[in-house]
Amino acid sequence: MKIIDLNSIGLSEQFREEAKIYNGLHLGRISSQAKDLYRVITEAGELTAEVSGKFRHQVRVPADYPVVGDFVMVDRADNCNGNGIIHHVLARKSCFARKAAGSNELQVVAANIDQVFICMALNNDFNPRRLERYLSIAWDSGATPVVVLTK
Repeated sequence: MKIIDLNSIGLSEQFREEAKIYNGLHLGRISSQAKDLYRVITEAGELTAEVSGKFRHQVRVPADYPVVGDFVMVDRADNCNGNGIIHHVLARKSCFARKAAGSNELQVVAANIDQVFICMALNNDFNPRRLERYLSIAWDSGATPVVVLTK
């Protein structure tokens, strides 16, 4: 079995300390999401997981569900016995979000990110006001924006 160093994918002491309160669960990070299924990277590898029924009933708003980048607590570290179950999402240090299409609800796109790259072409479609909006969203997320202008 290959051991994965979670520090190399952003695990900090803050997350490690918070994870200690959940005895019997394993720490992992969400790497992708497809509808209600998540790919979670743990120290033992990558597994498929879903949220627990209790978690689903305790969620107040859709933004509380796990997203790519979240550190979560799962009931297993590998896929040997089927899908893992996500029981808790650890506190986010940053949250890249927008309003969901057609509603006023917040849609979280990614969590726990350090930098946001904003790429824009300097052609006829370049719009300084759009760049300002993107910069505002990036700063509001808690991440540092990096502007990349292309030809």
